[in-house]
Amino acid sequence: MKKVSKILIVLCSLIALSACTQKNFSEQGTPLSQQKVNKIIEGSTTEIQLLSLFGEPTTKVALKNNETQYTYVYSKKSSTSHPIIGETQYDILEGKLDVITSNGMVIWFNYNENIKQKKW
Repeated sequence: MKKVSKILIVLCSLIALSACTQKNFSEQGTPLSQQKVNKIIEGSTTEIQLLSLFGEPTTKVALKNNETQYTYVYSKKSSTSHPIIGETQYDILEGKLDVITSNGMVIWFNYNENIKQKKW
């Protein structure tokens, strides 16, 4: 009988601890996706259309010869953590879009997307 009581105490403790998990979500920057990036056409998309698609960039730098570089950075993280063992799983999506315009027209762009996952 004592053995059953100990097993029940351990089982109840494990259930109580597992109920303490916390879900976290954070998002920074302008949401980026390959679907949205595919709407950019070099030599056709204007700065106004770019701003309409993505909003204000993370950084905007004036280059030479009436050229401007727009950089958009996006990060989305969802995770589950436990007070005793820490972060048990996460999904991170990071995206970066660089665009160069000349005289108000997109002349070059590059998009990189990185997905990181941890499952415990």
